[in-house]
Amino acid sequence: MAIGFRALGFAGLAASLFVVPAHGHHSIVMYDRTVETTIVGTVTEWEWTNPHCWLHVMVEDENGTPHLWTLEANSTGQMARGNWTADSVKAGDEVTVILNPIRDGTRAGRLGSVHFSDGRVLRRAGDASGSGPSPF
Repeated sequence: MAIGFRALGFAGLAASLFVVPAHGHHSIVMYDRTVETTIVGTVTEWEWTNPHCWLHVMVEDENGTPHLWTLEANSTGQMARGNWTADSVKAGDEVTVILNPIRDGTRAGRLGSVHFSDGRVLRRAGDASGSGPSPF
């Protein structure tokens, strides 16, 4: 009986050596990756969270009416590899953002890059295609 458990344990250990790690995937098909939109506004919130970071920017339209834009970025780990931190963007920062808009026309999109008035530029990091607003 003990030999059967040993054989079973060895077989389980051997099988575990062939396990391939799975990587989670969140679809970005809702974003029009063929279009880049530029918005200028004031940061209301920067969410340094997983599985995705989020940037919220208040943007005034041509009539001066404020509208909130919600922009999705990558995970904190991916963004950190691109020199982003939890303090990279703060509420009140005046920014210009390049993004891929959401296909349904709502004020949302896939974050590409954030341009600050002091000349700093942060690009979304961690994509297989590289950093920056293009290619997405």
